[in-house]
Amino acid sequence: MMTVKYKINNGTARALASGVSDGSSPLSFAKTLKYSNKRVWDGATDVSGVDLAENTDHTLTVWSEDDQGAKSAEVTRKFRVIWNRPPTISDTNRDLGIIEEAPSINYTVTDPETNAFTVTEKINGSIIRSFAGVAGRQETVTIPLDTWLRLEPGVPHTLTIEATDNQGMTSSRAYTLTRFVDKIIFSGMDFSTLAEEIKTKFTTDVAAQRLLLTPVWDLPPGVILLVEVCNNAYDEEPTWEDATVEVKLNRAHLFSNTTKTAEQWGINFRFVIEKGTAIAPVYFRGVGGAFD
Repeated sequence: MMTVKYKINNGTARALASGVSDGSSPLSFAKTLKYSNKRVWDGATDVSGVDLAENTDHTLTVWSEDDQGAKSAEVTRKFRVIWNRPPTISDTNRDLGIIEEAPSINYTVTDPETNAFTVTEKINGSIIRSFAGVAGRQETVTIPLDTWLRLEPGVPHTLTIEATDNQGMTSSRAYTLTRFVDKIIFSGMDFSTLAEEIKTKFTTDVAAQRLLLTPVWDLPPGVILLVEVCNNAYDEEPTWEDATVEVKLNRAHLFSNTTKTAEQWGINFRFVIEKGTAIAPVYFRGVGGAFD
């Protein structure tokens, strides 16, 4: 009768397999040991007995003994362990290129040690959202529309996913992108939702006669521009008038409208700037003005 035994470092010797030898035919054996939570396991049995130190050589020793007390030479294998590894995020770091719409990227996160982990999504270092992760569940990171519209066009931006386990190990995935814009639209102020202190500044006692808009922008040749204004902004359907020429010439627009359906008069304006045939960037930084 022959028994194959093994041990980890100087730990307890354990039976790996046994059988009867005929003296000539070899006996085959196999055993799967698993490393988890700093120890080596045979199923549910802790065969290392103590936490195995990191960055240190450990020894697996295997030998055989027969029922007469004879023992074979020992075979040893050295190995090292890592107590904890960072979570794994699917996909690879990559460049999304020049894009016109906010991207949506699907991904999953797992943790090699099955530790709990937190996922944090960021754009240029600013947090989009942070939540407790679920291993293997498909997540989708996207840039909210209001954030997307504030990203400067024509320059690189970085969208990142970070996963941090409860032991402090972190991994990340990064996507670079450049926002392309061929049209800038400011659709006017919504007086039904506008904050009262702001709305008051654009409310008039009577119908405004003139409106001077002074945009802060850089419009290269080839740009297509439309500027519209109204003096009855509280109406459900305001009377929009084309003020493109006056704004280009830095002159006040004279309103032709004299009617309203709402109780109050108010000033509003909207812009549409299309790239057209322009080859240089278009910049729209804001707008000032006056009315009477």
